[in-house]
Amino acid sequence: MKQNTGIKSDVAGAKSRIVEDELVSLEDVIGIARRAAARTLRRSLSQAAELMREKKWDAIVGLFHPLEEKMPELVETDTDGPLREKVAFALGQMKRFDEAIKQLEICLCKGEAKFSIHSSLAYTAYNSLYAARNREIMLSAKQRKERIGMARRHFEMACRLRPDSVTNYYRHGMLCLQLEGKPRKALPLFAKAIANWEQLEPEQRQQRHQEARNYIKALYNGAKAAMEQDRCDLALELIRKCLAADEATNYLERQNKYFALGKINFQLNRYEAARDALKFARRCNDGHPADHVTELLARTYLAMGEAQKALREIEQVPRKRKRPYIAWTEADILLQLGQVERARAVLQAAREKDGRSRHKTCVKLAGIAYLSGDFTAAMELGGEADDFFRRKWINHYPEGLFWKALGALRAGHLDTARGVLEQMRRHCPDHPRLAKLENAIRRAGEDAKTGCQQKRSQAALRSVG
Repeated sequence: MKQNTGIKSDVAGAKSRIVEDELVSLEDVIGIARRAAARTLRRSLSQAAELMREKKWDAIVGLFHPLEEKMPELVETDTDGPLREKVAFALGQMKRFDEAIKQLEICLCKGEAKFSIHSSLAYTAYNSLYAARNREIMLSAKQRKERIGMARRHFEMACRLRPDSVTNYYRHGMLCLQLEGKPRKALPLFAKAIANWEQLEPEQRQQRHQEARNYIKALYNGAKAAMEQDRCDLALELIRKCLAADEATNYLERQNKYFALGKINFQLNRYEAARDALKFARRCNDGHPADHVTELLARTYLAMGEAQKALREIEQVPRKRKRPYIAWTEADILLQLGQVERARAVLQAAREKDGRSRHKTCVKLAGIAYLSGDFTAAMELGGEADDFFRRKWINHYPEGLFWKALGALRAGHLDTARGVLEQMRRHCPDHPRLAKLENAIRRAGEDAKTGCQQKRSQAALRSVG
C-alpha cells in the first residue's frame, strides 16, 4: 500500500511541475479534445460543402452560426477557421454582409493571413457594394467609401499572396471600373487577369477551369475600359479576342458582346462594321433587342446619312420605354429630316419626366431655340441646365453655361453674357468653344462701343446744326 501511495505521489508531483503557456497546453500534448474537434470539423466541412453545392445558404447558417454557440468545441480548440469561412460565404450569399465581414475579420484576428481570407473579405465587400448599387441593401456614403477601401486593400493583399490569380485581378478591375468609375486604374488590372490566364499551360487551365469565365469577362470589361479612355484600337482587339474565346461557352450574352463590338466600331467611325455588328446583336435575342441596341443602330444610320432608316429604327421603341438618351437621338434624326417642331416636342416630353439627365435635354432644346432665332429661350434653357446640374452634382455644367452665355449675347444682354463668360473661365477653362465665345463677346462689346460713339457723334452734329 505504501508503494502504491508513493507512485501516486510521484504522479501528482510530476503533474504539479507542468507549466502551460499561450502556445502549448497540456491538452495539446494529450490531444483528446483536439482530435475530437478535428473529427467534428471534418464532418461539418463535408456537410457544409454538400449544402453549398445545393446553394442552401440558410441551412448552413442555421446549422453553424454562430459558431460560438453551435460548435463551441471548434472555437475552444481554435480550429474553427475553415468552417467560419464557409459560414461567412453563406451569410454573404444571403446579403448579410456585415455579419459575413465580421466572421472573416475574426479569422484575420487569429493571425490567419491566408489568401482565401483576404480574397473572401475583398469579395464580400465588393458584393455588398453591388447589392447597394442594385438597391438590395442600404449603404451610407461613408459606409460605401469604407467598403471600397476594404475591398481594395484585401484585393491587393490577395493578389500579393497569389500573383497568378485571374479572378482577384478581374474583380479588382471591376471595383475600379464600375464601382469607382476609374477606367484608367481598371485597365491594367484586367490586363493582368488576361495575361495570367493566357500564360497557363493547358493542364493548368483544366485545373483552374472555374477562372475561365472571369478571363472572358476581363476581356469584355477590358474592352469597355479601353473604350472609355478612347483607346479604341485596343478595345477592338480585346472584344474580338473575347468573341473568339467565348464562342463555344457563351458565358456572356451574345447581344452584349456584339453590341460592344458595334459601339467600338462606331467610336472608330467604322459605321458599316458598326451597323453589321448591331444588326447581328439584334438577331441574338430572338428578334427582341434591348433598346440601347436599337438606339445605337439608329444613330449609326444617322451617321451614315440614312436618316429615314434611322427614324424607322428609333420608332420601334415604344414611347413609354423611351429613356432620355433615346429621345436625344430621335430628336437629332428629326432635326436632320427638318421636322423641328416634332423634335422639340420629343425633347419637351423627355425634359418633363427626366430626374437625372435633364441638363442634357435642356441644352439640346437650347440649341433648337437658338437655331430658331429664340435667343432668350436659348439663354433660359442653358441656365436651367446649369442650375439642374449644380443642384444634382454641385459643379457647374459647362454646356449649360455656354448656351446661357451665347443666348444672352445674341439676345442683347451683353452684361449677362460677360458674367457667364467669367464663370466659364473659372469653372471650365478647357471648354472647346470658349475662345470663340470670348471673341464673339469681345466683338459685340466693341461694336456696342462704336455704336454708342456714332450715336454721340450724330447727336453732336445735330446740336451743332
